Amino acid sequence: MDFKQLESFVAAVDEGSFSNAADRLQLSQSMVTIHIRNLERELGTRLLNRTTRSMELSQDGRTFYAYAREMLKLNRDSILALSRANKDGKTIEIVATPYISRYYLSDWVIGFHQRCPEVNFSFFTSSNSEINGRLEQDGCEFAFCNMKILNNDYAVRHCGIANLVVITPDEPRFRAMAGESFPPALFNELPMITRSSTSTLQQEFMRWMKQNLPDPRLHVAAAIDDTETIKQLVAAGVGISVISEVAARDYVAADRVLSFPLEGAMPYHLYFVYKKKYLSPEQVQFRDYVLEQVSQNEKGE
Repeated sequence: MDFKQLESFVAAVDEGSFSNAADRLQLSQSMVTIHIRNLERELGTRLLNRTTRSMELSQDGRTFYAYAREMLKLNRDSILALSRANKDGKTIEIVATPYISRYYLSDWVIGFHQRCPEVNFSFFTSSNSEINGRLEQDGCEFAFCNMKILNNDYAVRHCGIANLVVITPDEPRFRAMAGESFPPALFNELPMITRSSTSTLQQEFMRWMKQNLPDPRLHVAAAIDDTETIKQLVAAGVGISVISEVAARDYVAADRVLSFPLEGAMPYHLYFVYKKKYLSPEQVQFRDYVLEQVSQNEKGE
């Protein structure tokens, strides 16, 4: 019995078919079939009852499946523990969304650096949908994202909320609306700068449009993902846009754009994800520092 056989068996059960398991493992379907047949031969029992149209676990297969998953997990944990032991424990690896990296991480890193100047950081940026895969493959100790991560090796702590706002050029017609929510009807009248991807923010804005605009069609002046470029275009009068309140603060403070609440929009939720085991003393210090900052922010709200 080897781990490739276990991986093929578990993947086939999880994915519901040999072909999907092959895609997940980047193997040919015939190789997955060979691995599972050899495993059944070594165990002396049938694990999967399969026909041309269906596949289901046998009684022995249900029993063995739980053990197979645990064996694969122990194998990953042991390799990860050894690889971490060979790394510099004073290096903190973080994977985060570009948004959180730009508007939140710097404050936490600067604050922690003042306490522990000898610690180094290594940053990786990924979309929300990619972060869980990065954690499983690369074993980063920490992540910051806008969605809960379902991984038994990691703990998740809610660490903040960011509201969505409409930003406009700093012009008299918009200054006259000071203190008001942005009128939904204006989305159909004014040029709009949207995001070109289906980011979490863009998905929420699309949901909001369906509920609040009789005609969800927009006059799109530009579609771009970079928030800083979006702010520059709005400040130059190219159009209006929807971004997070935190991202808009510097341009609002500099009187380059105006900001209005987007009534009825669901806020961004921010999550701090950290590994439960195998943290060095310095990594434990960083974890505790972030949790301390989060608790202080909650008390100050």
